[in-house]
Amino acid sequence: MKKIFTPTLIALLFAGATYAQTLVSTSVQPRNAVLEEFTGVNCVNCPDGHIRANALYNAFPGRVVIINIHSGSFANPSAGQPDFRTPFGDPIDAFAGVAAYPSGTMNRVVWAGAYNIPPYFPQNPPNNLAIRRPGWWDTSYPNQGTGAYIILQGGNTPVNIGSETLWNATTRELQVTVELYYTSTENQDNKLNVVLLESGVIGYQSGGSANYTHNHILRHMLTGQWGDPIATTTQGALVTRTYTYTVPTNINIDNCDISAFVTQNDNKTTHTGVTLSAKNGTTVGIPDNFNASTIGVYPNPAEKEINITGLNKNITEINIVNVIGKTVMKIQPGKETILQDIASLPAGVYFINIVSDTNNIVKRFVKE
Repeated sequence: MKKIFTPTLIALLFAGATYAQTLVSTSVQPRNAVLEEFTGVNCVNCPDGHIRANALYNAFPGRVVIINIHSGSFANPSAGQPDFRTPFGDPIDAFAGVAAYPSGTMNRVVWAGAYNIPPYFPQNPPNNLAIRRPGWWDTSYPNQGTGAYIILQGGNTPVNIGSETLWNATTRELQVTVELYYTSTENQDNKLNVVLLESGVIGYQSGGSANYTHNHILRHMLTGQWGDPIATTTQGALVTRTYTYTVPTNINIDNCDISAFVTQNDNKTTHTGVTLSAKNGTTVGIPDNFNASTIGVYPNPAEKEINITGLNKNITEINIVNVIGKTVMKIQPGKETILQDIASLPAGVYFINIVSDTNNIVKRFVKE
């Protein structure tokens, strides 16, 4: 398998310089949740972990990155079973302190608390990064899991990520360009991680079936085991890196994504992450003056109607999602203020997902 790894620093610049970003937003952005899920084809409880991860992903469209890492003894295949292991999986598994499967790191942060006591469900507090699956997303405590916590209360990321992929079908060469823009200063080096993921792979899964659909499989880390160092992390810095990888023929590029995330220098504390198609995908970093502070939702709690204000012409989709990640109502965008009838919804907690060309905002409300 041929591998070409060419990290290239194309630009390091500060606000006011003559260069400009084309893929990444320069406006302050909320932090996204990055779930590295440790799984295996012989793990009987792992399908439940996949369900919980997907529920989190669906509840917050565009705000969750899922990376399924097949590692540990449960990932060792028997005859006729698929082998989804990579050289990268077990080192990350050991780094996270995984003690049971499925487990996952959420933004590589150590979470306080104890298992089965909301909100965080860590395995071995206070030192391990790995948390068990109820802590990612639990219908009993949907707003207290780590993913929802990061999105709803995690504040803003100091660095935004934009990316573009170019696919050459003849050579099977994948080129990934990543732009980082620092909206605030980081007082230490960072690391950029770029990973190739594949979904829609059919194969055996304990607790599932012989024809289980495996998604978000870690196939390769284009930036190596622990990422590509970023030394210039001051406010206004724009960093561009380009990576090239020859994709093996057993991987279907049509089902692949690229995920990029940035950590601090110790490989912990993931600031944010993004996912895009590996086959000619792109992000567009054009600020549209659309952020969480501009959106209003009232009354909250609401009984019959709810007002959504502060919208703009760039909004492409508005959905109301319940706590298990199911879209229960679609709202037609196109107005600055929307009055929506919610009388038909059962009482409970809901999320309004507001999507524009360059951003995604999630607002929580209670239906009485």
